[in-house]
Amino acid sequence: MLIKQKGIIIKTVDYGESDKIVTILNEFGAKVPLMVRRAKKSKSGLQANTQLFVYGLFIYSKWKGMGTLSSVDVIEQNYHLRLDIYESSFASLCTEVIDRSIEHEEVSQYSYDLLHFILEKIKEGVSAQLMSVLALLKCMTKFGFNAIFDKCIVTGNTSQSDLIGYSFKFGGAISESARYEDPHALILSNKTLYLLDILQKLPIHQMSTLRIHDHIVDEMSELMLMLYSEYAGMYFKSQKLINQLLRLDHLS
Repeated sequence: MLIKQKGIIIKTVDYGESDKIVTILNEFGAKVPLMVRRAKKSKSGLQANTQLFVYGLFIYSKWKGMGTLSSVDVIEQNYHLRLDIYESSFASLCTEVIDRSIEHEEVSQYSYDLLHFILEKIKEGVSAQLMSVLALLKCMTKFGFNAIFDKCIVTGNTSQSDLIGYSFKFGGAISESARYEDPHALILSNKTLYLLDILQKLPIHQMSTLRIHDHIVDEMSELMLMLYSEYAGMYFKSQKLINQLLRLDHLS
């Protein structure tokens, strides 16, 4: 049975000497693993067209089990993401978060729309690090946890200007007056907490301009990765490279 579906490659794994397995997130929000025969030796374009982030029309055959990719009509290579190691590492984090948020055989149209939106925004020049924060925010509930950024979790104070950090002990933002309740709270700017709340609540189709100062994005990114580690016990593969890059950045 020959199938044609639009999709985005979210995962690639080498298989043997010449083959590889790619996973596409198709236009309906389902993950589809496909065997690509002779991908690493192909002169037909399959090697270039089966890279991470490629968006295209995938033509494959499938009867039982895994399908076999026949060809790809590329719509967008997203080649720029493979030229910049920073952009690539954070874009990889986006695909990894979305990949791991979708259960086997689950269909999630929202996940496809989110990934498509993220790649489009990065292409337009929006920071890939900021887009990784968005992916982490929008997928939180899929991993079984949530976070409160718009009020003090201890006192209920809704004045954003009074918030000074995030308490992992209580599971939300914390104000200066309640700081003594959790001496280990992560200190953050109230602007970081405010913008996290906005991004968390605002639907992606209502997001237009996304410009946030780098140091705020750094704070957001640090907090979100800590939340996933603390509440879901998750460490993403792309974090290793991200941590190395950020260390080098601080040293320079």
